[in-house]
Parts: sequence; C-alpha cells; structure tokens
Amino acid sequence: MMRSIAMILGTILAILFLIQLFRGQKYEELVEGLEEKDFPLKDIYTVGFCWAELPPLRLRGVLFERLEQNAKVLYGEMYAEYYANVYYAMALSFFHFILCFGCLLAGWQDSRNFFYLGIFLAIVGLIYGCDSMRQKLVKRTENCETELPEVVSTMAILVNSGMILRDAWNMVGGRGEGDIYALMRDASEDIRNGHADSEAIAKFGRATNSPEIIKFTSALMQSMGKGAGELPLFLARQSSDLWNEKKQRLLQKGEQASAKLLMPIMLIFLGIIIIILSSAFAGISL
Repeated sequence: MMRSIAMILGTILAILFLIQLFRGQKYEELVEGLEEKDFPLKDIYTVGFCWAELPPLRLRGVLFERLEQNAKVLYGEMYAEYYANVYYAMALSFFHFILCFGCLLAGWQDSRNFFYLGIFLAIVGLIYGCDSMRQKLVKRTENCETELPEVVSTMAILVNSGMILRDAWNMVGGRGEGDIYALMRDASEDIRNGHADSEAIAKFGRATNSPEIIKFTSALMQSMGKGAGELPLFLARQSSDLWNEKKQRLLQKGEQASAKLLMPIMLIFLGIIIIILSSAFAGISL
C-alpha cells in the first residue's frame, strides 16, 4: 500500500516538475547571472518562479517584507525585489524537488520512513531557501566586525602620516580582501559618482548591518565635521578601543565554545556511569 501511494505521488510530482521546468524557460534570464556557489542548483529555480505565479503561492505579506529588507542590506535597494523573488523561488524549487525525490525513493524501497524523511527534508529545503539570505547577512556582518579593527588601525596610520581621509579610505579598501573591504570599495565608487563623503560612509555603515560599525561611522562623520586636526586623534582612539573589544569578543567566543563542549562530555560521562552501574547490578543479580 505504501509503495503504491508513494510511487503515484512521486510520479505526479515528477511530471509536474518537468512541466514547470519547461514552462520556466521564460525565467532563465533571471537565474543566468547567479553564481553557483551562492545559489546551488540555480537551474531549477525556474520551477519555483512558475509556482510563484499561482495566487496562493505568490510572495507577499510578512515573508516578502522580511526577504526584501534583507535583500536591501545585502544587495542594495535597486536589486532588493529581484533577490527577494530569487530566494523565494529557490525555496519553492527545493521543496518540490526534494519531496518528489523522497516519494519516489520511498516507493522504490517500500519504506514509510523514507516517505516521512522526504517530507521532513522538503520542509528543511523550504526553510533553507527562505532563511539563507538572512544567514548570509549575519555572516557578512560578523566578518565586517572582525575586520573593522585592522581597517581602522591602518587608516589611523595613513591619516597620521599626512594622507587625507578619502585617499586613505580608497587605499585600504582597494588593497584589502574581505567583506568590509568590498563594501569600502562600493563607498569609494559612490564618491566617484558624485555622492558626498559623509553620505557614502553612512551608506557603508548601513550596508554592514552592524550596530558597532554604524556607531563608528557616525562618530567618524562627526569628527570630519570638527576639522582635519581632530581626525588623527579620533582614529587612534578608535583603533585602540576596537582592538580591545575584539579581544573581549574572542574571549567570549572561547568561553561559549568551551560551554558547548561541556554538554557532550557530560553525556559521555553519564553514559559510562550507566554502563558501569548496569554491569554492577547484573553482577549482583547473578
């Protein structure tokens, strides 16, 4: 019975998948430029775009607002709606593909467990698609916060040696590798396109999505307003403070890692005690 139900359901899902894949050729241009390392199995996202055409499955409401907000920070306001729809299409595509595969596998193996596992993994794929952009944003924010002390200390050295802030910013951003340096290059590009320095720096702070960096950029703009004489002292103070904060964060992460390791050790210890006690009681009963 299980084999028949799973095979029928899997076959229907497979046919629907192929139909949507054929219909989704009109969306191929939307996924063509996506990088495979950031968007796995991007060629099947056209299936998700087709499902999103249906009124009950259209991207809207709270989910749309959350995806669009994350996309604005991660990719810029101009591309926010596009990336929100891409991630939603990815989620729908993964759900359909995994559920189809799980049903066919359950039917082939005549296994109820594979059927339930397929449903579970399909839901995981759906959640992954909807949440992966937020995870990328969190990771980028953490990377930016980790790289900030080195950026500020290098800028402090350059400004103290007589270089103006804009040139120091361009030099540091142009030579570094990492998320914060890429965002600095974006700010430099904005300045070359006619944006004011303060506006570009403020946008840079918002793009990091880090309260710490936003606070730093706000203080930097205030220091810029006070004159060139204040800037070297400000950067030197900030460099010292940020390195101290980074040391504290590393210590906290070390403590958290130790705490996470403690639980498995306690479970292993408890298991050993149970085995010893079981052996002891077995010996007594004999």
